[in-house]
Amino acid sequence: MTAKDISRFRDYLKERGFKWTPQREKILKEALILEGHFEADELVYRLRRKGIRVSKATVYRTLPLLVKAGFIKEVIHGEKHLHYEHVRGDSRHDHLICLRCGKIIEFEDEAMREIQERICRERNFRPEKVLVEIYGYCEGCR
Repeated sequence: MTAKDISRFRDYLKERGFKWTPQREKILKEALILEGHFEADELVYRLRRKGIRVSKATVYRTLPLLVKAGFIKEVIHGEKHLHYEHVRGDSRHDHLICLRCGKIIEFEDEAMREIQERICRERNFRPEKVLVEIYGYCEGCR
């Protein structure tokens, strides 16, 4: 989290007619220090635990803005709520999700990536977002 990140998000909001607020800055900062995958409610809980007064609605409205601004991305869509994670360079990976305990295992598979790229190329399709989520049971829950 740098001053450049804050400036970039502030500019992003201003260019699109959104207000820059201290709450949005705090949401940005907290979202960027979270490790791994997180949910909106987890972010709300962490902010409140730190004594930061922010409404749940503000968090839920700000997270899509952080996604569109390129700070975080939506992952894990199979439940009734989204999970998010940081955007880090070209870190392309997919997820194995345990249906019992909710454990998320990240994996990278170059062969799978090549298949995705070939399918898009053959169909003259430009992907904007590719998500592979495999649901099942982890070793501990089988």
